[in-house]
Amino acid sequence: MLVHVKMPPIDVQVSGLGTQFVIETLRKTYGEIEVSDDDEAVSVDSVDWLNDLRTSRTAGDVLWCYRDNAGLTIEKLSEVSGIAKSHLSEMENNKRSIGVISAKKLATALKCDFHRFLL
Repeated sequence: MLVHVKMPPIDVQVSGLGTQFVIETLRKTYGEIEVSDDDEAVSVDSVDWLNDLRTSRTAGDVLWCYRDNAGLTIEKLSEVSGIAKSHLSEMENNKRSIGVISAKKLATALKCDFHRFLL
């Protein structure tokens, strides 16, 4: 069953026990919602391109993406995280691994979960 909440735009797939409770809670919270039985829903884990992406990305790719999305230069990320610019560059270019301590510093600076950098 697919539930679409108009404001804010949210699509939720629910199944199993408690489906009606979830739908009623969404109605109480958001008012008008659209509910449909969609037999064509596909689990995201079964999509080949996503699985290929997950296996091909590197910790450096993830770091670059988070830094770029935050609008930070390597210099600024170095200042904020306390990690040397040369080390950050090597991490992004997959020439240096990202350990737990560095991952935690990066996560704090980039406001995300440190596990994202531990691939």
